Amino acid sequence: MKVTILAMFLAVFLSGCGKGEDPREELAKRQKIPGYREARIFCTQCHKMPDSSRHEPSAWPDVVTRMEGLMQANRRKVPTAQEREAIIGYLQSPS
Repeated sequence: MKVTILAMFLAVFLSGCGKGEDPREELAKRQKIPGYREARIFCTQCHKMPDSSRHEPSAWPDVVTRMEGLMQANRRKVPTAQEREAIIGYLQSPS
C-alpha cells in the first residue's frame, strides 16, 4: 500500500517537472515589450512588478492614475505623460 501511494505521488510530482517556460526566458520576453522599462522604474518604487492579468486591460489607466496619486503623496518620482502611456501599454499587453 505504501509503495503504491509513493509511486502515485512520484508519478504526479515528476509529471510536472520540465513543463512550463524557463523563468529567465519569460523575463527576457517581457523585457522586450514596450513600456517594461518604465513600469520597472516607476512601479517598483513601492512594490514588485504588477502582473498584467491582475486587472482587465481597460482598468489599467485608472489603476495607474491611482498609483500616481500614491507616488505624489509619498514623494516618489511620477512618470511623465509619455512614460505613463508606455506603462499603460505594457500593462495592457497580453502576458
